[in-house]
Amino acid sequence: MKQTRRHFLTQTCPSVAFAFFGLSFLEACSKDSSATGPTNTDQPGGDSGFEVNGNTITIDLSNTNFSDIASVGGYTNILTAGVLLLRISANEIGAYDNCCPHDGTRNQWYRSGDNWVCDDHGNSFSSDGENVRSCNSGATSGGLKKYTTTITNNTLIVTKS
Repeated sequence: MKQTRRHFLTQTCPSVAFAFFGLSFLEACSKDSSATGPTNTDQPGGDSGFEVNGNTITIDLSNTNFSDIASVGGYTNILTAGVLLLRISANEIGAYDNCCPHDGTRNQWYRSGDNWVCDDHGNSFSSDGENVRSCNSGATSGGLKKYTTTITNNTLIVTKS
């Protein structure tokens, strides 16, 4: 069977590119939406377990929507409130802006070890919000903004400033 040039190029060139650049280079900025973690898309109020009042978010930690942050290392992304929450210890929950400073992605976050990873381009941020790895595409980004949090009984207050 005779191959057309187009068929040959589409079948062969990707393999050559992988060999030339190395698989890790091409994977560094890839998407893997299967890795995206827990995301809450509820609107504030009602049975959602959280309220937004200006720059203050009040979260009922006993609400089942927040069971992902019941234990240390657990996290969730409240998409409509614009925050990532990470259970750091029994008495501390970190809150971060959920907007990746590289490309504005808000809904594709997952945890890898101690770091947040934006699944859109692979930027990685520490639990302090610092950028620990930028996408190999040459894009640079700052860190994630960290917000003030206070826990009283089963209520978490996040103050965005």
